[in-house]
Amino acid sequence: MPSDVETIQVRREGTSVSIEIKVPKDAIRKKEEEVLRLLGQELKIPGFRPGKAPKHLLLRRYGEENFWEEVRENLIQDWLSRALKELDLHPLTTPRVKTLEFVKGEALSFQAEFEVLPEFTIPEDLKISVEEPPPPEVREEEVEGVLNDLRREAATLVPKDTAAEEGDVVHIKRGEHIWEGQATASKPIGKQLLGVKAGTKVILTDEEGNAEEFEVVGVYNLVLPSLEETARHYGKSSWEELKEEVRKELLARAEARRRDELRRRALDALAEALNIQVPPGFLAETVEEEMKRFPKTEEVRAKVEKAVALRLRREILIHRLAEEKNLMPDPEEVRKLAAQEGEEEEVIHNRLLFERTADWILANLRREE
Repeated sequence: MPSDVETIQVRREGTSVSIEIKVPKDAIRKKEEEVLRLLGQELKIPGFRPGKAPKHLLLRRYGEENFWEEVRENLIQDWLSRALKELDLHPLTTPRVKTLEFVKGEALSFQAEFEVLPEFTIPEDLKISVEEPPPPEVREEEVEGVLNDLRREAATLVPKDTAAEEGDVVHIKRGEHIWEGQATASKPIGKQLLGVKAGTKVILTDEEGNAEEFEVVGVYNLVLPSLEETARHYGKSSWEELKEEVRKELLARAEARRRDELRRRALDALAEALNIQVPPGFLAETVEEEMKRFPKTEEVRAKVEKAVALRLRREILIHRLAEEKNLMPDPEEVRKLAAQEGEEEEVIHNRLLFERTADWILANLRREE
């Protein structure tokens, strides 16, 4: 594609980019013939084989204005795509296209405006302040909560013919899916399960007032194992050993959360030091997408916009760091981890990017205390 100044003009101010493209006449004629050929294959004109009908009959059937509109849109799509590739531009926002001139079969020029990532470089040595999160802690009630859940999972369910009482397990069915609930006065749904019997129907109403009918397929008395029996169920020699294993696991999770918080703080500190700004149009588009999940109130919008701006600023920094410092995850590594963890490859890719770029900051940038 020709790229001289008469064909493509590019203007950039910060993160805003404007491209003006003048499409050559021969490209317009070629696209006209291409669209006409496709119409000839698609439209059935009585008395003519596919592709053999004359142009004036095809345009009469399809509509001349529709035809030229399709030619114009196809040319804009083709030439904008080719220009972006040639200029190595990657729009963050949907390009806003404006036709500047269109003469059927003769001339087409158009303008496309969009936003791109901000330009900045990562210094090799930057002094920033990163506050360490507090050491991880595990509360005793957390340990007891996990142990109670483990004991419940190891429990035996004994079917009963009588009505569900406090603490009983109830299996309910709708369609082909079966859910397990607990009859208990302490929870809204659990309270509605008190008194139900196997083989009957029950209508359950959630907190928003939505009601659904279910079939009660089983009522069970939950027989909890002893503490030592629970420990043996999970391959431990004693309840204390199981308790210590749970504590270690919770501490490891808390340390992982602390480490991720430190990483976020490092990214935010560097983004602040570099004065990275999120392109306003990109921020607005992302906020609108996020707002679809929330009530449309100004208070919510302000909170969403603040959270989105912080997230996008991190992502912009991560993207640049990964490119400049060669921190992009290997696709094969991503595939293997995704298979091992049962996660989407995109989730694994983004997690590795976050960890590696933040760890690069922590390892290479001097921190002020």
